[in-house]
Amino acid sequence: LDGKGDVLTAETSYYSPQCINPLSRKKIKEPLDVGIKAINALLTVGQGQRMGLFAGSGVGKSVLLGMMTRGTNADVVVVGLIGERGREVKEFIEDILGEEGRKRAVVIAAPADVSPLMRLKACETSLTIAEYFR
Repeated sequence: LDGKGDVLTAETSYYSPQCINPLSRKKIKEPLDVGIKAINALLTVGQGQRMGLFAGSGVGKSVLLGMMTRGTNADVVVVGLIGERGREVKEFIEDILGEEGRKRAVVIAAPADVSPLMRLKACETSLTIAEYFR
């Protein structure tokens, strides 16, 4: 999407979902400052935690996600834009995420106009990349 060519790496990874016993998972001990005081205070996110942001259209999900991506003190932020309109993907990457956010973000996009199978694969790809950087 960014026009910067192929990702150069010798590593490959395959998504193979495995059910993890909830009792054997590591505890999330450290909060993650997402740069938004209301979320930090009321809906605290933990380091290493996966999260989904679900809401109706036009309520500001992309803006909130961009604020969190730019405001989070993390080396890499993985963002999966699944089922968004194509123009919203472009606006998110160029305007909302901005140059600062793009420097450390990995964005996987599967707009609403692609097949359901492609959207599912985009979700799996997002999880695989996030697990790699965890």
